[in-house]
Amino acid sequence: MLAAAALAVSAVLILYGIFDSPKYNSFEARLTETSAAFFVSEAPTVRSDKKININTADVSELMELEGIGEKKAEDIIEYRLKNGKFRSAEELTEVDGIGITILEKNSGRISF
Repeated sequence: MLAAAALAVSAVLILYGIFDSPKYNSFEARLTETSAAFFVSEAPTVRSDKKININTADVSELMELEGIGEKKAEDIIEYRLKNGKFRSAEELTEVDGIGITILEKNSGRISF
């Protein structure tokens, strides 16, 4: 009798383990798929080798430069409006958040 009870408990635990998995629980499966999609990184954006004129480029064109997001692109344009045209690529380091590293990453891609 004790052996039959132990066998029944074991069977219940095994079935619980199988049917409690996300594969059989649609809410958990969707949650797991959503969570997994969040952590899966997409391929990095490939940036072109075209030159960007920092004196005429708009926000989206400036964002094509490595290390330049929307905020930095807007800061470049704001600097340009206040101080006039850039006379050299090195003058970009006058813009907050832009240092020599960003210039090095974009060497050969910046025109003025």
